[in-house]
Amino acid sequence: MTNEQKKQVRDALVRYVQKFETQTRAAESLEGVGISTISQVKHNNWELISDRLWHNIARQVGFYCGEWQPADTSAHLLLRILFSDAQHYAMTYGIAIGEGLGKTFTATRYVRENDHTYYLAGNKEHNRRTFITALLHAAGIAAKGTMPEMIQAFTDHIGNREESLVIVDDAEKLKDRVLHLLVFLVNSLSGNSGMVMLGGDQLRTRIIEGVRMKKTGFEEIYKSIWQRFITLGYPGPKDVELVCRANGVYDEAIINHIKEESKGNLHAATLLIQEANGMRRAA
Repeated sequence: MTNEQKKQVRDALVRYVQKFETQTRAAESLEGVGISTISQVKHNNWELISDRLWHNIARQVGFYCGEWQPADTSAHLLLRILFSDAQHYAMTYGIAIGEGLGKTFTATRYVRENDHTYYLAGNKEHNRRTFITALLHAAGIAAKGTMPEMIQAFTDHIGNREESLVIVDDAEKLKDRVLHLLVFLVNSLSGNSGMVMLGGDQLRTRIIEGVRMKKTGFEEIYKSIWQRFITLGYPGPKDVELVCRANGVYDEAIINHIKEESKGNLHAATLLIQEANGMRRAA
C-alpha cells in the first residue's frame, strides 16, 4: 500500500471515529484494531503498522472514502437500490456479489451517508456473544449484561430508530449458530428495521445446501430472506471505465490498459488507477 493510499485510509478512519462518543468506543467497533493503532494511524506513526493491518482498517472504515469517488457501476447501483429499499421498507435481503465488484466500498459508503444505518464485517472467529457485542459497538452502545440483555439492548435501540438498516458483510464467514442469532434479530426487528446479509457466492451456496441437507436452522435462515438470493456475479462491460473516469483517468489508452490488467476486478482497477494518477501528478 502506497503512502498516498495510507493517507486516504487515515482520513477515512478519522471520519469513522468521529461518529462515536469516544475513540475507545470506536476501537471496540473494529475487528483487530486497538485504540493504540488508531492513535498511531491518526498521528502518522506508521512504521510498525503492517500492510495487512492497513488493509484491515481500510476495509472496515471505507477505503478511499475521501478523494476516491464512486462510479455508477452495475453492482454499486444495484446495492444502493437494495440498501435503500431495505432501509425504507424494513425488508430483509440476502445478496451474493462476485469478488472485486466493490460491495464493501458501497456498503460502508452507504452507511456513512445515511442516518440510522449500521455496518458490521463478518468474522469467522465470532461466537454469539462476540457477534452481538460487535453489533452493539457498531451502533455505539456499551456492551454489558447477559446475552438476552445485550440482544434486547440492540433490538430496542435499532427498533426505536425510524427507517434503520443493519448490513452484515461477508456473512458467509459466520458460524451456523451466529447465523441463527442473526435470523432471531431479523424476526425481532420485523417491520421496524431493514437487514441485509451480504456476501459472496459462498453465502448463497452454503444456505441453499444447508436447506437441502435439512441442517438445523437453515430453513429459517432461507425464509428470512424470502427464500431467494439476489445475485450479481460479473462486472458490467463499462464498470472499470466508469471508475476510471470518476477518479480522473480519461486517457483511452490508460483506461484500456487498466481494463485488461484488472480483468474487471475493481480492487485491482483501484490500485492501477491510483498508480496512473500518481504518475500523472509526478510528471
